[in-house]
Amino acid sequence: MAQYLIEFRFQSKRIQTYLKGMIYGINRRFGVGKRKHVPHITLVGPITTNNERRLIADFSRICSKTELMKFKGNGFGTFDNNRVVFVNIGASEKLNEFRINLVENLRSYCNLQSQDKKKEIERFGYHSTLAMKLEQNEFNSIKNYIKNKSVPNFTQIVMRVTLLKNGRILREYDFLQRRLLNRRQALNKHITRRSKILLKEFMQGRYHPSNKVESNDITKRESLMTKIKRFLGLR
Repeated sequence: MAQYLIEFRFQSKRIQTYLKGMIYGINRRFGVGKRKHVPHITLVGPITTNNERRLIADFSRICSKTELMKFKGNGFGTFDNNRVVFVNIGASEKLNEFRINLVENLRSYCNLQSQDKKKEIERFGYHSTLAMKLEQNEFNSIKNYIKNKSVPNFTQIVMRVTLLKNGRILREYDFLQRRLLNRRQALNKHITRRSKILLKEFMQGRYHPSNKVESNDITKRESLMTKIKRFLGLR
């Protein structure tokens, strides 16, 4: 049976470079992990189901009703019981509500992992893995290693969320263009470039995914900029 995963993949080149540098640096120094790795945050999964069509439909529907979300990278963390090292992620209330909404809608026809079960849903630990499946000595060494590294501190807007099937993109929802993408579209550089342009315009107060702002309407533009600053925690 196919295995599905819902995740956020970092779109910022700066953050991608930082995370990949940390992952590959740990891999080279300690001989652990994968040579190729897409920095990401798992939101739901792995999942198994015999109703892929419904999974795609629910994924698309829930995403389409969700406003822009954000999160923060806030230092390093570890899961000592299963020896995982990661970047700690502070999810916004909207992102947490989005994840819970996904889980609640998928539960009736999908097989979920323990962290997505009803009793555990509120205790989910958002993170981006740097190293996992470690021996105890590797785990101890990597924990000491990251103590001397610069602490990650960044804010990221969720531009897209990805639905994977057996490790490959099945669908991807773009929150800037408000559209569901297939694998070919998700990997299309021109479509991605358009989303990044819209993200930049949003940051400048000139665009909102659900409410385009006329460039000559100063009052509306200033109102939107105030909302953006509040969204980013700058006010």
